[in-house]
Amino acid sequence: MAVPLTEGGEVMEKCLLFAGIEDDAFAGKLSETMGVPLSPVKHIRFEGAVPGGGETKPEVLCNVMGKEKECVVIWSATNTNDELVRVCLLVRALKRGEARRITLVIPCFPYARQDKSHGRREPISARWVADVLELSGMDRVIYVDIHADQIEGFFTKAFVRSLWMDNIYVDYLGRRFEKLVPYLIIQPSQIRAMPPDEGAVGSNYRIAKAMQNELAVHLKKRDWSKVHTVTSMGIAGDVVSCLVYTRDDLCASGDSLFTAAAEAKAKGARYVMAIVTHTLGFDKPGEDSFVAKLNKSALDELVTTNSVAYFAERVLREPELQRKISVIDISPYIGKVLGRLGSGQTIRQMMREEKGGDLYRMLFESKQSRDVKASSDMA
Repeated sequence: MAVPLTEGGEVMEKCLLFAGIEDDAFAGKLSETMGVPLSPVKHIRFEGAVPGGGETKPEVLCNVMGKEKECVVIWSATNTNDELVRVCLLVRALKRGEARRITLVIPCFPYARQDKSHGRREPISARWVADVLELSGMDRVIYVDIHADQIEGFFTKAFVRSLWMDNIYVDYLGRRFEKLVPYLIIQPSQIRAMPPDEGAVGSNYRIAKAMQNELAVHLKKRDWSKVHTVTSMGIAGDVVSCLVYTRDDLCASGDSLFTAAAEAKAKGARYVMAIVTHTLGFDKPGEDSFVAKLNKSALDELVTTNSVAYFAERVLREPELQRKISVIDISPYIGKVLGRLGSGQTIRQMMREEKGGDLYRMLFESKQSRDVKASSDMA
């Protein structure tokens, strides 16, 4: 179903959508949601042009010049380093085509976890990415659930729209708990929000406050000498016989979530679910695969979005991922944001007016979710 960008549809007529790379699943989903076809781009790769190959060139196959036309480039990264150059070249091509304004939609901002230096002689890579994107000529950037708030300050020329998922998650969790509470035979007072680490306390507190739930906090210690290696330091708060949910911005290898879930179950939690905006789900060398670790973990359910399009597509293809993972489509959210910006209306006003359920739809519900729903309906 298309999302009207304005009541009169005028903004939709002036908006040109471009996939940052070919076959970008999120760009296709956003195009379908908005009812705006993707504008044609020819992506050329010159294999062997230099030792090792890899040079690319985009050719924009439509007219972008004009005072009324706004170009929107959508990029959901799969191979970040290669695609970053390709997206910047596409922005330059639009700039040379005299596009009035270029908006870059990056649901999951690349290098967001490298927002500061942890030791000597390390780059602050997120700042460098911001510099490169601005240098390419974009006028506005939109991203969702950024890992570090200070990244907005890395942009000095482009306008930044940092979107948050709180309204959507409050709506989703409210619907989910209606099924889980009778299924688990618990009281609503036995629901706890539990951030997986101290850095996620703020986002979990906002959800817990809106849901009127109490908060517990999982404490972890990270080993900076190894990639994605954490150990649990316990839980501050009572989770005995509780339904515990943990909200985070990003799940890479899953170790932090799995460690937190194991600790919660060890402390007596009945059911543990995680709700994460960006899931990469990569495998660590020398260890079990992400899928194997997820299905063996104490985590009962993982809810994520299609912001990382390649992982959402994996879930739709692989039955082993479908056991515990549900996927939320956030393209209606992005579509309505673009409509608001194009018509001069504010995003804050939209978040006050819109119900969370109008900003998303389900792409896939996990087998665990369906089993709980069936059991609750029978009861």
